[in-house]
Amino acid sequence: MTLIVQQHPPLAARSLPPFVVAVLVALLLAASAADAALTTGKCLGQKRTAWITRRKCQGVEQVKLLNGKPTDLAKCQTKFQDALAKITAKAAKAGIACRYLDNSDSTITDYDTGLQWEKLTEDGSLLDKDITFTWGNLSGCPFPGCPNGTAFIELLGRFNNCVLTAGASVGGFAGHCDWRLPTLIELEAIKDFKEGVCSGASGACIDPIFGPTAANYYWSATTSATDPSYAWDVNFADGGVYNGFRKGGNAVRAVRAGL
Repeated sequence: MTLIVQQHPPLAARSLPPFVVAVLVALLLAASAADAALTTGKCLGQKRTAWITRRKCQGVEQVKLLNGKPTDLAKCQTKFQDALAKITAKAAKAGIACRYLDNSDSTITDYDTGLQWEKLTEDGSLLDKDITFTWGNLSGCPFPGCPNGTAFIELLGRFNNCVLTAGASVGGFAGHCDWRLPTLIELEAIKDFKEGVCSGASGACIDPIFGPTAANYYWSATTSATDPSYAWDVNFADGGVYNGFRKGGNAVRAVRAGL
């Protein structure tokens, strides 16, 4: 007697009719085609929508709080981060850039952090990459670590030189009056560690969209906890983080909340 062994298809294949399998395959192919057709503009548009959705969610939860109802603001941030992660993954799959936008007004918007950054130049103006500023001047400082250097007085003072007209602020760099020095965490977030970029031999370790950038130390707004005569800076030649003497000269890249 001959033993006949029958090979059974996997459970999933046995449970799905052929036309259903065909539909699923078609959907997968369509999704792959959509990812392949994704452009930087469309991708940034999706991230901008995620920011708008986050704001709406926060507004709804804040209204609940005011009305004495249970609220959960944390869920807004969680959903937002999940949305950004999915969009970033699609961009990586499509092989496109999907983080920064050049606003064509000497500023760059980071769609991952929502920050708007100053774009530097090589034209000898206040935006020139080779101009350095002090964080603080030790003489005439009413308290240890006060921000009275040229970074605050000359750069931010001119950037935020606005006048109040009809209840609205007019003027300021790129039309805004809330420029500041970035925190250490914010400044570190724009370092670019692509292969060779931070070696010190191929320019500054930052995305080229930021424009001419000196491979130099850049001031943060974060002072040293142990010695207020020093403030933290980031070296965009090697990506390192250091403590700089406040009276020393460092480059500056101003920032504000943009989204």
